[in-house]
Amino acid sequence: AILAPAFRLGAPDWWFVSTMPDRLRPSGMVVLAAVSTSLAAGAYNYEDIIPQYCHVSKDWGSLPAKPAGATELIQVQAFIRHGARTLSSDDYCWNGDDVGNWTCKLNYLDNSISGTEPMTPYFRTEYLPGRNAIAGNCMTGQLVEDGFEMEHNNGRRLREAYIEREGFLPPTLTGLDVARAEALLSFRSTDVPRTRQSGMALFSGLYPASSMGTLPYIPLKTMDFKLENMLVNAKICPATAVATDEFFEGLPTKDQLMAQCKQLKPSQAFAKTSECFWYLQHVIDCLMSRMCPTVPFSPHNSTVPEYFMAQGEQSFKTLWKLVDEAQWGYFKAMAKVGGMGSFANDYYSAVLHAVDASWGAAATEAPKFVLWSGHDTGPMEPMYAALNLRPEPPYWPAFASMLVLELWKSNLGIVARWLSNGKVVAGPMPLDEFQDKVSAVVNSRKACNTDAGSAGSAPTPDVASGFRQAAAGWSVEAVAVVSAAGGVLATLGILGACKARMFRKEGRRFEEPNSDMS
Repeated sequence: AILAPAFRLGAPDWWFVSTMPDRLRPSGMVVLAAVSTSLAAGAYNYEDIIPQYCHVSKDWGSLPAKPAGATELIQVQAFIRHGARTLSSDDYCWNGDDVGNWTCKLNYLDNSISGTEPMTPYFRTEYLPGRNAIAGNCMTGQLVEDGFEMEHNNGRRLREAYIEREGFLPPTLTGLDVARAEALLSFRSTDVPRTRQSGMALFSGLYPASSMGTLPYIPLKTMDFKLENMLVNAKICPATAVATDEFFEGLPTKDQLMAQCKQLKPSQAFAKTSECFWYLQHVIDCLMSRMCPTVPFSPHNSTVPEYFMAQGEQSFKTLWKLVDEAQWGYFKAMAKVGGMGSFANDYYSAVLHAVDASWGAAATEAPKFVLWSGHDTGPMEPMYAALNLRPEPPYWPAFASMLVLELWKSNLGIVARWLSNGKVVAGPMPLDEFQDKVSAVVNSRKACNTDAGSAGSAPTPDVASGFRQAAAGWSVEAVAVVSAAGGVLATLGILGACKARMFRKEGRRFEEPNSDMS
C-alpha cells in the first residue's frame, strides 16, 4: 500500500475509495509498464509519501539539545516552506479535474498606514464561493487552517528551544519599540499571501499575543516577486535559463518523463522535456492537494483517476519517483551555475554580521533571529541541493518544512549546525568549514554570466558587511499592514487565545552596493 498502516486505503474518513467513472478517466490512459529505473531492493519507494509530504502530524517535535561543548548561542536563522495549502494553479490536471471543491476558513485582515498611523479601518478578505479559479471558496495556493497550525507549531518549537531552554531570545517583546524589535528579529518573506501568513503563524508561536506588549507591528520585509532571489530566477542569474534546457534534455530519465506526459496529456505535444517536467510537477500538486488529509478538499481520493490507484498505486509511486529525482537533479544543476548564489549571500552576510558582533567588531547590532519564509522550490529544496542537506529521498520538502541554522560559541571556537525538521543534518562544524561550504555557493554567482550592471552582477568585496548594508536599504515609505489575527486566528480553536499583532510589509530597495539586486 502507498501509506503507512494508519493511512491505508479505506481506513480513515478522509481516504475515499471509489471506481472512477469513465467520464473522469484521462483520455487514452493505460497503466504504464515498469520503468527501467524501478526501485532497487531496500530503496525508498514512496509508500509513505502521503503522511510525509502532507505533514499529517503538523509538528516536527522538539529541537535537539545544544551541541557538546557549546557555551553560547550567537544567532539562529530559520528557513521555512509555507504550510499546507490548496492547489496552486488552475492549469489542466486531467479530464474531470473540476469535480470536488476546496473549503477555506482562513482569511486576512488588511488596512493601510502612513508612517505608523492607520489610514483606513480593517477589511477582512473573503473569497466568494463559486467565483474562483478553483472550485469552492479558496484562492489558488491559499494557506489553510492546518497549514497555519503547522507553522504555529514551528514557532512554538523555536520558543521552546531558544527562549525557554537556552534563554537566547527574550521571553517577551514588552517595552520594545519597532526599531529595537527589528534589530533583534528579522522577518523576510516572498511576496505571496501563503508565505507571508506562514511567517506570521510562526511568529504567533514564537511570541504569543501575551508577550507582544504594546509593539504596534513587526516589519515584514519582501520584494517584487519578479526579482525574488529565494528561488531560481533567470532575472537574477541568466545562466539558469540555458542550464535548465541543457539539464532536462540530458536527463537520463527524459524518455520516461515524456512517456508520462503522453499518457497524462495526450492532446499536447511537448516540445521540450522541461515543459513536460513542469506539467508533471503540477500533476503531483493536483494529486496531493486532493489526497492530503491536511488540505480541505472534498471528496478526497474519489476524484483521483483510477490510473494512479491501480496495481498497488504503482503509477502514483512511479510518477513521484520520476519527478522527485528529476527535480533534485535540476536544483543541483542550478546550484552549479549560481542559481542560489544571490540568496546565499543574504543569509551568509547575516551570519558574518553576527560573528563580527560576537567579537565586538560590528558597527551595528546583529539580529539574533532571522526568519526566511518561502516555498518548496525556494529557498528549501535549492538549499538542500546546494549544501547537500538532504542525502536521501524524498527530496521534495514537506508542507511547513523548517531548516534551522545555529551559530554557537564553543570551547573549540564558533561552530555551526544545521537542523532539518527537528533533526541534525550537518554539523556541528567549525566556522571555517561552514564558511568554505556556504561561500562556495555565494561565489557560484560568477557562473551566472551576467553583464556589468545587470541583476546578480554586483561584486561582493566585503561579504561580512552585506547584511548591514542590506539592512540600511529597507524602505520606510507608506506600506500595507497585514494582521495575523482577526479572521486568521479566530478560525483556529487551538490558537483562540492569540490576539492580533501587526506585520508591516516593506518593499526592498536595490541600490545597496553589495546586493545582487540593482
